[in-house]
Amino acid sequence: MTYKCIDRMKNTFLSILLLLFLSALVMLRQLTSTSFFSCFISDTFTYTSWAWQFTEALKEGIVYPRWIPLNFWGYGSPTFILYPPLAFYLVAFFNIFTDSVIVAMNITKFTALFISATGMFFLVKEFYSEKIALFTATFFILFPFNVFWIYLGASFASPVSVIWFSPILLFIYKYFIHRKYKYVLVAGALYGGLISTHLITAYMFTFVIIFFILYLSVVKKYPVGVVSIPIVFLTGILVSAAYFLPLFYEKQLFNLKDFGGGSTFSEFFVLPKLIDNLPASHFWPVFYNHYVTYIIFFCILLILFFFQRLKLKQLDNIDTIKSINNFFLGVAVVSLFFLFGASTFIWKSVPFFENIQFPVRWLTITYFSVVVLSAINIQTLYITYGKKRKLYYLLVAFLFLICLVLDFKYIDIAKVFTEHELIPFRSVNWAMEHLPVWVNVNKVSKDNDSRNRIIIIEGEGKAEITVWKSAERAIAVNALKPLILKVRTFNFPGWKAYVDDRQTKLRTTEGEGAMLIDIPKGKHALTLKFQDTPIRYYSKIISLFSFVILIFLLILQRKKKEK
Repeated sequence: MTYKCIDRMKNTFLSILLLLFLSALVMLRQLTSTSFFSCFISDTFTYTSWAWQFTEALKEGIVYPRWIPLNFWGYGSPTFILYPPLAFYLVAFFNIFTDSVIVAMNITKFTALFISATGMFFLVKEFYSEKIALFTATFFILFPFNVFWIYLGASFASPVSVIWFSPILLFIYKYFIHRKYKYVLVAGALYGGLISTHLITAYMFTFVIIFFILYLSVVKKYPVGVVSIPIVFLTGILVSAAYFLPLFYEKQLFNLKDFGGGSTFSEFFVLPKLIDNLPASHFWPVFYNHYVTYIIFFCILLILFFFQRLKLKQLDNIDTIKSINNFFLGVAVVSLFFLFGASTFIWKSVPFFENIQFPVRWLTITYFSVVVLSAINIQTLYITYGKKRKLYYLLVAFLFLICLVLDFKYIDIAKVFTEHELIPFRSVNWAMEHLPVWVNVNKVSKDNDSRNRIIIIEGEGKAEITVWKSAERAIAVNALKPLILKVRTFNFPGWKAYVDDRQTKLRTTEGEGAMLIDIPKGKHALTLKFQDTPIRYYSKIISLFSFVILIFLLILQRKKKEK
């Protein structure tokens, strides 16, 4: 290894260390707090409750928790069939060291910010110098919209999902440069990680991936590269099969007609402005002016970047930089277009597009694209003032200082939910799309009294709960006459009932959706377990084998290279 290579590795390590420090600086208030930061009251109680229940289920030895027992007044729900689990695995991991789910969630967001910035560093480094890449990644961390998003404007898993954006595009680009399919496989595996983190974000970013590959196939004059599209998506689906396949197969079992509380995308366009149709406390009226300000700011930056791109002539790889910037300019403009009513025909014609629900979600893609494009501005400053290094660094420092001032304004006014408000973690009763489709919520008992977890509907005897865990219930029954027992848990595919270790039939109360079990006369041990259905079981096998095969192929290709 040459001294030059060692110096390069040292500089890269120091750059990453600086990004870690800046991420910690921005997230310091969250890292030193036992409170959760968000302005969304329902989302805050939802995600902290899910995180706690998911972590508790893991502690019980359930490798992939899918059933959430507190939801809907204690009837539970199969939430993690519908919702991706990866961000919650991270929470459970950090909970080992913190013994606080809320602190673990804050650390997860900090980790996501740092990894996202590091990914941005390596993506930009592919086209510009390491110095420009470092400044761009710094801008990614300090950009006021990012801090607004983390402290005020986002839910939990959405900002975590951004960690996958840069590496996916980086490895796709490497494929077109080196023409090796190992890069496509890696990009596909990373796409699987995105699916397993936040499905709506993954759906939106799918369009970016498709057009990035199509664009590079034309620019690099490599039409065969289009083949990488199905490879990326197939690899991603196989790696994330443990989550994606049960969702795809069992989605008809959920009450998806009530997704998002029945609101439609058209209510959340920037124009037409329909905030008067919503409650004053709703996030859209509260943050409308903030989002409009950022949209105007993004538009100004895009115009500036466009003119700076026309001026660039002094770089060795100028054609590559121009082509990459053309792509991200296009992505930023299109993602902004989706925030306006003029895009309604796309929302209504593209499959599943309406499920994005809030057009403002597209600002995540806009923000990512604008940060990548900011490298061109930093590069232009360097070309203009590079010979006057002190002036150049002063200008960059001044820009970052302005960002920091705005950042600390958002950090200071951030809404905080304390442990006292969140603990004990409560039942999530408003996410109606997580209800089994056959349940009528009006017929569900809402007293949430643990004494009513089991009720004798018919017959004489006594039933006593001995175990009530996330995915298991054990009940000691003494039936003086044959009983019909109602258990306060929604009967969903996967629940099995065993009387004295012999499986017995489960029935469902009409409308309420609770379990009904026939118990013969005598003393019996009733056990209820939420187990994998065939699709859930085999999807986990597919994910495991796909991941193992992927690692094997990458190792094999590396050995061939060494030989």
